[in-house]
Amino acid sequence: GRADEPLRGRWPDPGVLGWLRWRDALPPGRGSAQTMRRKHALTRVGTVVAVLGLASVACTDAGRHGQVSPAPLVPPAAISSRTIAPSDRTGGTLRVAATTDCDSWDPQRTSAVRCWNQQRWISRQLVTYSVSAGVAKLAGDLATDVPTSKDLRTWTYTIRAGLAFEDGTPITSKDIKYGIERAFATDVITGGPGEVVKLLADDNAPYPGPYNDPDPDRLGLASVMTPDDLTITFRLNRPFADWNLVMASPVSTPVPRAHDTGAAYGARPVASGPYKIENYRPGESITLVRNPSWSPKSDPNRSAFPDRVVERMGLTAADIDNRILTDQVDVAAAQTGVGAQAAARIVANPSLRADRTIEAPTGILRYLAVVTRTAPFGNIHCRAAVAWALDRQAQQSARGGPIIGGDIAGTMLTPPVRYYSWFDLFPSPGGTGDLSRARAELAACGQPAGFATTLVTGPDPLDAAQAEALRVSLARVGITVTVSVVDDPQYPAAVIGTPDRAHAMNYGLILTARQGDRPTPYAFLGPLADGREIRPQHNLNLAELDQPAINADLDRAIQTVDEDDAAGIWTALDRAVVASGAYIPLLYDRALNVYSDRLTNIRYSSAFMMVDLTSLGVVP
Repeated sequence: GRADEPLRGRWPDPGVLGWLRWRDALPPGRGSAQTMRRKHALTRVGTVVAVLGLASVACTDAGRHGQVSPAPLVPPAAISSRTIAPSDRTGGTLRVAATTDCDSWDPQRTSAVRCWNQQRWISRQLVTYSVSAGVAKLAGDLATDVPTSKDLRTWTYTIRAGLAFEDGTPITSKDIKYGIERAFATDVITGGPGEVVKLLADDNAPYPGPYNDPDPDRLGLASVMTPDDLTITFRLNRPFADWNLVMASPVSTPVPRAHDTGAAYGARPVASGPYKIENYRPGESITLVRNPSWSPKSDPNRSAFPDRVVERMGLTAADIDNRILTDQVDVAAAQTGVGAQAAARIVANPSLRADRTIEAPTGILRYLAVVTRTAPFGNIHCRAAVAWALDRQAQQSARGGPIIGGDIAGTMLTPPVRYYSWFDLFPSPGGTGDLSRARAELAACGQPAGFATTLVTGPDPLDAAQAEALRVSLARVGITVTVSVVDDPQYPAAVIGTPDRAHAMNYGLILTARQGDRPTPYAFLGPLADGREIRPQHNLNLAELDQPAINADLDRAIQTVDEDDAAGIWTALDRAVVASGAYIPLLYDRALNVYSDRLTNIRYSSAFMMVDLTSLGVVP
């Protein structure tokens, strides 16, 4: 899964949406030094709260004074399956805007889900996601179909005949194997999710990657077999039910050996998808034109209606919002939602909201990791006290309210994820916390008067707003929280991802967020809750949760094929992780995205947790 997001910022003056508005106006890459210089100017834009009419703020405050009794929490609304402006019209230019470039255009190096979506413009994988709005269904891509495996270790794919790279060279099984092998060359091909290496590695005979491969054809990875040009077989080192989903990621993109430039390949990858790169200026722009070797008859899962795709990078978030609302740009690449100013305009215009927006989950869960190896959190009752005292409605308000702040969470698995099932193990009216239950847990953990702990966050204003709301809510039961803001570009890896450093700083609480790299529970819960995945660096199990029963059930779940059995195991695992108190779910991140009036075939994809970019068309 994707590494936990850096959490940035310091607690602002009143008016959280003012922070949103200010953040949107910043040039890309500006950091927290400017945050403090502008801090006192931000209260002037707090009136955006009133424009949006975010009732949750008022309800929370009123509830504390006994004027309103907040309603019990309900599960989030179902994911929309509608398609906006359906059309099969071809031609024109799709105009895309982005704050930043992709992490890499090299298919084996990219690890950002939004870049996986963009990769499908220029590349094809063994399998991909079918054209199904709101539902993630696999379909054959380079392969003729989606295979099954009796032992979940041996997976064989038959490649479609007649496929070619952009220069007309036939695509064979060996090109796919070579692409997979590149992921093993971690000294050259840095980044990428890395899971394919774990599953195909042989500890007794480590494979060095193709650049140091003694095989004359550089195809010496023994766990991948290519008996002929249209067959490829993988032999995993353990059963793994999600293998087809791994093969739906860019890692299975074919790479022609003759054109592999190693670490520089991302500057000009060879296309196998509907478009090829005409011009690329890293960090500035990329222009795609039709790939003459691609045939729509062999690729029913990519509509590829526009003749060209032009993406401009380096824009501010607010600028992107304004350009889309004024039809200068068609779509935002990241699909992380509009800012407060744009949201106010959209909410004030019901027809705009109905005809040109999608409100949908991003797949990101915002949660609190409770470090089990930091006192007093080795005691489950002390962890439960935090869970019961926490005001989750205040967390939602801190991020801007229900329209742009997300849905209040009860589970660790998020709504787009397969087998997601709603529950709330720490219920309270409106999610505002149950202080009597929290005090009972404090007594049970031997801390009836409460205790002191440190919460760590990074320099993003909205995350800092959450941290302050958390501090206030826990203080109600005597838990004194000191918020530590770490302004470090290496924050995720060097601070919270390094347990020894977290211990040395006595961090008890970590406010963070996470998104799995595919919409299945293992991709999310595996790195987060498996005690065997606790690592000295780049650790994702931030709470250092290590329960043998959870570890065993993770193994059992990923080896379970039967749908009903798998659903039961994953739901039980989700409940076990939440019940441990090591991870406290806060918010299911949601995005309100807006699209230009000329954009067609707009449909949300649960696979990428954003619109399917390859389905989009434009009115020329």
